[in-house]
Amino acid sequence: MGSAGMVISSSGREIDILVKNEGMRLGTIVRIDEFYGIIAHMGYREDDRIGSKQKLVARAQVFGRLKEGRLVKIKRPVEPYSDVFLADEKELKSILAGGLAQEDSISIGSVYGARARAFLDPAEYDRHMAILASTGAGKSYTSANLISEFASMSLPVIVVDTHGEYPKLLSKLAEKTGVDIEVYTVKHPKKGYKEFKIPVYELAAEDFSHFTTLNENQKSALGFVLDRLNGKEYTLEDIVDNCSDLDDDIIHEETAKALKRRLVSLSRVFKGVFDKFGTDITKIVKPYQITIIDASYAPQGVRQSVVSYLSKELLKGRIKKENDMPNPIDYKLLFVIEEAHNYGGSKISHSCKYQLQRIASEGRKFGIGLCVISQKPSKIDDEILSQCNTGIYMHITNPGDKEHIKRSFEAIDEGIISDLDSLDVGECIIAGAMVRIPFVMCKVDEIKIKKTKKKLPRYEKPRVVEVSGFDYV
Repeated sequence: MGSAGMVISSSGREIDILVKNEGMRLGTIVRIDEFYGIIAHMGYREDDRIGSKQKLVARAQVFGRLKEGRLVKIKRPVEPYSDVFLADEKELKSILAGGLAQEDSISIGSVYGARARAFLDPAEYDRHMAILASTGAGKSYTSANLISEFASMSLPVIVVDTHGEYPKLLSKLAEKTGVDIEVYTVKHPKKGYKEFKIPVYELAAEDFSHFTTLNENQKSALGFVLDRLNGKEYTLEDIVDNCSDLDDDIIHEETAKALKRRLVSLSRVFKGVFDKFGTDITKIVKPYQITIIDASYAPQGVRQSVVSYLSKELLKGRIKKENDMPNPIDYKLLFVIEEAHNYGGSKISHSCKYQLQRIASEGRKFGIGLCVISQKPSKIDDEILSQCNTGIYMHITNPGDKEHIKRSFEAIDEGIISDLDSLDVGECIIAGAMVRIPFVMCKVDEIKIKKTKKKLPRYEKPRVVEVSGFDYV
């Protein structure tokens, strides 16, 4: 293949290229002599070196040279006026695999504008990921492909599904991979699915902060109640009944009444969620299995409480494993949070945000990878998002969201962020720990499920019938 362009300036790891080939575009990987780079920005400009007429110039980040199948960092700038060539499929495979065998890599799509697969390093899952996109950009397909790839490599995956869309998507992918899909609903049963339950008798007084707000006096009173019930397999109703029998000399009467009111309200809002025995968290984390917590019919407060409880139990189970304690979670895992701004939002005061912050900051030590998915990046807590060392970005137009991404992912080139609104449905830019180059532009694999064409609803006009002088609809 002939030259696709010419280097017109070079400084450090950045070069400007006079474009001569239609195949060169944002995300294209190019070769200059023995060096490789990726196109990060394109624009028309006038320059004495290229003539007074405006011409298309691409800015590329040079990320290294190939040596025995591995990338080596550059020690000197690229020479100006060198010819630039588009990397071929063999070169792309060597660059993106980064020395990994294909069976040790995962891929959610192909390199944009090429037939080569966009390989990612799955070993970096525990440095956390963020999938950020506007509504309709294809983030559900992207995350479903990513989840399926990890599960097919045996890593257990737990998914909090806010809209109930993952069972259909992941079941389709599981037909090819043989991965098991286990679905638990929250609060509202669905035919053919299990129910996610929280075991009341295993909760300490402090654990009730997942579900309701209690002051210190109320927590103390609740502790007395639980001590009294110790050794029994009690329900939430048993706790409520015992609130009336608290000793006035130890717990003030008004505190006992306030606690009882809180717990009565809790039993009403969380009806169908609490249970005597509950769901054993250690049993839902299995190799080659995707466990979906379908919270689509639960109120927001219940969803947040379930995420808070689940986050704490997953981390606690892995800490037990690392310290040879009873009832551990034996396997490392990936924890995926859909609509993450509803659970880890910067303005959320619920305990679920604190628990996600703990996983983001401590999870790697205990083998938990976190993947947050959102169409509102600017609403996600900075502490959570900044811990995500791999970013998968799709079509985003909101300036506030772009600015938030820029602050949270300092290594991402500003030109890349500014061009996010040029991405089409199903296209993404992947940057960070899981890729061996500054970023890779990827066309996500399509999941072939039956789609219903969207139409404007058409309703019949109610007919008015006159009977005995009266009108009836």
